[in-house]
Amino acid sequence: MAYEGEYETVEDIEEEESDVEEDEEEEEAPTRKRREKKWKDPNKPKRAMSAFFLYSQAERPNVKINNPEASFGEVARILSAQYKALSDKEMKKWQKKAEQDKIRYQEEMKHYVPMEEPGGRRKKAKKDPNAPKRNMSAYFLYSVHIRPIIKAENPEASFGDIARLISTKFKELPEKERKAWDMKAEADKSRYQEQMAVYRGD
Repeated sequence: MAYEGEYETVEDIEEEESDVEEDEEEEEAPTRKRREKKWKDPNKPKRAMSAFFLYSQAERPNVKINNPEASFGEVARILSAQYKALSDKEMKKWQKKAEQDKIRYQEEMKHYVPMEEPGGRRKKAKKDPNAPKRNMSAYFLYSVHIRPIIKAENPEASFGDIARLISTKFKELPEKERKAWDMKAEADKSRYQEQMAVYRGD
């Protein structure tokens, strides 16, 4: 698993974010135009959640009700502060839930038999270190930009928790801000196409 600062390619980010998409009930991560979705085994068990994310998931609706004007970041800060202020007894309760979820995941993985990918699995082509860096979608550009901020606001959150929070925040972007990221993605796409033309000698 990659950690903060280790992302060098779009593929690194996609590999981590795709795990989070499996856990979300919403049909797909929001992007205007997506590359063909990587096939995912529908029978693969959902990954275990941390104590902090289980707590956040349960308490977020209450925080939103009590703070209707709060932005996404403010809600996250409130949840983080509440979580830190939990009594030992309450903290242990959420840690126990996380441990139970971890056991559930481990048990399900013991009996999990991966399905064969339709059409057969293609071998990964060897990467040329001199090839241009692939372009990023609006979602991934936003993810790279906002990750340090979300991480600072939620220091207890695991990688998966951070990715879920980023996905939620992206979905809540105002239309004007969303268009700005779409334009950045289009610019990055043009950059990639131009560099690839030079790389191929077109």
